[in-house]
Formats: sequence, C-alpha cells, structure tokens
Amino acid sequence: MKKTAIVLALLLVVSVSVFAFKNESEYSYRNIPLQKVYNNQNGYIALFTLDGYKVSKSYLPVDWFRFGDNRGHVIAVPKGCYPYMTIVYKNNEFQYVTLAVPKNPADPFWGTLPAGTNLKEKFAVESFQID
Repeated sequence: MKKTAIVLALLLVVSVSVFAFKNESEYSYRNIPLQKVYNNQNGYIALFTLDGYKVSKSYLPVDWFRFGDNRGHVIAVPKGCYPYMTIVYKNNEFQYVTLAVPKNPADPFWGTLPAGTNLKEKFAVESFQID
C-alpha cells in the first residue's frame, strides 16, 4: 500500500512538472498600423503612430527587399483591411519586416517625395530602427 502511494505521488509530481513546462518561442513579432509609406529610390519610408499621437518613421533600405536578402517583404493588403507593418524578431534581434500595403501605387496611401530629396544616409541602416 505504501509503495502504491509513493508511486502515485511520484507520478503526480512528474506529470505536473511536465505540464508546467513552458514552451516559449525564440520568435516574437510586432504589428504596427501604417499611416503612409513613401517609395524612394533608396527604399521605403514608413510613417506610423505608436503612442496614439506622435508620428514615427522608419527607413527601410531597398536592399532588404531584394531577392536573397530576406529582411524585407511587401505584400498586397486585402481590400477593406488597413495597411500595416509586421516586424519579426528572433531572440529580441531584428529578423525581417513585412509591409502590407495597397497594390496600386496611385492609391492615396502612397506618398511621393519632392524631386532631388537626398536621403541616402538615412537608409544606411542594418537593422529596424524607429526615428
């Protein structure tokens, strides 16, 4: 009888410890609604609000969106959905960004920069940053 009670107690402890184990992913992500995106020869400028009132921006180099780099992806946002940006991190380090934006470049969501705007130094980034 004592052996049975000890075995049952041991099984209970082992089963509780197995179910209590947390399996956390090394990946995390952040979805951010976009206000506007400017397409530039050096990349994309994404405008968004994080705290509800201050507009922030990020410079996303065109190289991130080229085949083989995999740090940037552009997908067409479905009709009726608001444009957004998803930033994916692995162990809290930037992995890639996905822009879900309207497919039509004539959409008012897309912005145009004045001719001769030189922003090359702003796009010289290796990781996702918020200005």
